[in-house]
Amino acid sequence: MSKRKAARLTISPDISYEPYWWQARNRETVPEPDLPERVDFAVIGGGYTGLSAALTLARAGGSVIVFDSRDPGDGASSRNGGMVGNRLKAGFESLSRSYGEKQACALLDEADASVDFLERLIIDNGIECDFGRMGRFHAALNPKHYEALARDMEIEKRHRDFDAVMVPVEEQSQFLHSPLYHGGRVHHDTGGLHPAKMHDGLLAAARNAGAKVAARTDVIALEETDEGYVVETGLGYVEARKVLVCTNGYTGPATPDFRQRAIPVTSAIAATEELDPALVERLIPGGRMITDSFNLLNYYRPSPDGRRILLGSRPITGAETGPKLADYLGRRIVSIFPELEGKAVSHCWSGKVAFSFDKFPKIGMDGNIGYAMCYGGSGVAMSHWLGHKLAQKAMDDLAGRTAFDDMPFDSPFYYDGWPWFLGVLLGWYGLRDAMTRVSRR
Repeated sequence: MSKRKAARLTISPDISYEPYWWQARNRETVPEPDLPERVDFAVIGGGYTGLSAALTLARAGGSVIVFDSRDPGDGASSRNGGMVGNRLKAGFESLSRSYGEKQACALLDEADASVDFLERLIIDNGIECDFGRMGRFHAALNPKHYEALARDMEIEKRHRDFDAVMVPVEEQSQFLHSPLYHGGRVHHDTGGLHPAKMHDGLLAAARNAGAKVAARTDVIALEETDEGYVVETGLGYVEARKVLVCTNGYTGPATPDFRQRAIPVTSAIAATEELDPALVERLIPGGRMITDSFNLLNYYRPSPDGRRILLGSRPITGAETGPKLADYLGRRIVSIFPELEGKAVSHCWSGKVAFSFDKFPKIGMDGNIGYAMCYGGSGVAMSHWLGHKLAQKAMDDLAGRTAFDDMPFDSPFYYDGWPWFLGVLLGWYGLRDAMTRVSRR
C-alpha cells in the first residue's frame, strides 16, 4: 500500500515572491536629496525605528537625514506579519527569576506602553493602516504547554494588570477553529495592522516634519570627530552631531560593533489565495492575531480584508526560498487548518529580524552614537516606541529613559556577525517540535 502524500497547499502558477502587503503600498518615490553639509542627527535605517526617531527629532526642531541602503521600509518594516504585540520572549515567571519582580513588571509595562504609543502615533498622524485591537490568541500545543501558560498568567496577575484569560480546549473554537491545539490564552489589548501602509504613513509624517530621507544610499563608513561623526555615503559626506543606528536585521559592515551583537534571523510568510470570507471568519473568529507554542512558532492571521490567511514561521535548511519555501509554509498552514488542503499559496516572501543574545530589545547612547534594535521578531510596536525613546536620548531628554537601558548588549567571542550556528539551532528546534507532534498522537 502506498503512503498518502502529506497534506499541503498547492502553489499558484502565478505566485508572487514579493510581500502581499506591497500590493497596497501608496507612496511617492523618495527623490534623491541634495546632501546637506551638516546635520544635527544622521539616522541609519529607514524602517519603523529610524523613521520614528526621525519624526520625533524633526518635530523637536532638529535637522535630520535618514539613510537607507534600499527603498525605505523594504526590509522587515513592510515584510512582517503586522501583528501588534505587548509581550517579551520570556514570560513573567522567567523574568522574575532573572531580574526580580519589580524589574519584570517594568519590562512588561514598557511593552504595554509600546502598543499605546503606536496607537497614538497612528491616530495623531492620520495613518490609514487597518489598525485594530482585535486581540491575540496564543495557542497551546498540548496540556503541558496550556498549564505553563495558565501558571505564568496567574503569577503575573498577582503583580500587575494583565488583560488575558485562559481558554480551555472545549471553548477554543470561539477563538480558533483548529484540531492542532489544546486551548490557549487570549490577550485582549493587542491587535494588528497593515505593515506597508503603516510604513508609508510614517515615512510621509517624517518627511512632512522636515526629515530628509536618502533612499538607496549606502552608509559606507563612520569617522568619529571631536564634534560628532563624518558619515561617508554613496552620495558623499555629511557631518552629523550624533548618529543613530536603526538597522536591526539588516545591520551592515559600516557599523561592525553592532553587527557583531545583533543576530539576523530569517522569517518567512506565505499568503493563501483569496478564500470565502465566511470560511476565514469561521477558522479565525473575530480576525484575531494567532501565535502558538511550537519552538519554531507559527504566527498567522487573516488579511485585513478577511479574504486570505497569512502564516509566518522560521524556514528550515533546504526550504529558504522559492517554491520549496512556499511548499514548506503551505504544509504548515494545512497542519493547522486541514480543510484548506488543495487551496493555493499566492504570495511567499521572507525578511530579516534580529535577536540579541539575551533575547531582549536593545537601546542606548554611547557618546554621540546611539542604537535601537533586536526586537526578536516582535517589533511592530516596540520598534516605533524605542525609535521615539532613542530620539529623546539623543536630545538629552530624561523622558528617553526605558526599562531596557541598563541591560547588557554583549556578544560572545565566537560571533563575528555571521550566524553560522542558526542552521543547527533551527534543526534542533524542528526536531523537538516533531517529537512533540508524535507524542500527541
